[in-house]
Amino acid sequence: MGAFASRVTVMTGEATRIAASKVRDKALAAAAALLQSSPETLDVIDGRVVRKNAPQGPSIALGEVAKALAPGKKLLGDATPGLSAEGWFESHHMTYPYGVHIAVVRVDRDSGAAAVERYFVAYDIGKAVNPMLIEGQIAGGVAQGLGGALLEEFRYDARGEPLSVNFADYLMPTAREIPPIHTLITEDAPSPLNPLGLKGAGEGGANAVGAAIAAAIDDALGKPGAVTQLPVTPQRLRELIKPAKSG
Repeated sequence: MGAFASRVTVMTGEATRIAASKVRDKALAAAAALLQSSPETLDVIDGRVVRKNAPQGPSIALGEVAKALAPGKKLLGDATPGLSAEGWFESHHMTYPYGVHIAVVRVDRDSGAAAVERYFVAYDIGKAVNPMLIEGQIAGGVAQGLGGALLEEFRYDARGEPLSVNFADYLMPTAREIPPIHTLITEDAPSPLNPLGLKGAGEGGANAVGAAIAAAIDDALGKPGAVTQLPVTPQRLRELIKPAKSG
């Protein structure tokens, strides 16, 4: 299937961890021979191999370890030259995250415009390798979802000719339409499907935006289930408002 969307960190992250563990083991084994010690008594700190119980004692830089493993070196023995390793990871099941989207939406009954005033997303992704990047990814997903919920639409005339041929006709959200986005990333339920406990987060910001905004509009109109089509354009929203105004 490849490593993309919600699979990237799960697949490449695990493969990287496995390869890095192999490199570390190889470095410690080589350093143990150079320091006349055993691998179990050594650790890697700040690019140097040191003794666990005496980090200020004799040590060796990883660069020197790599040189000792170069082709033709006596220390190499039957080992593969170089301080490198390969790792691969296979997953047989998607690692789904779970979360919640909350939207605060204001509806203008006269114009039919809907404006998202605040937005909140909470997601448990098992393990946040880089929380700042994940927050940014979720915020970007919310912006994408907002466009699909209120603005973006491919339209065609009766002959099948496209009507949304430029950015004057195909509307996209700008900084003006994007509300303050608050995110909460939790790590309460690590995935049991990989050693790092990673879950996907690629689509977490976008998937539920349309539903959250539609539910908020339903609530503002006092008509559960009123929104059945996205995007909720002003024209469609005014059609939903009309029966309420005439009643």
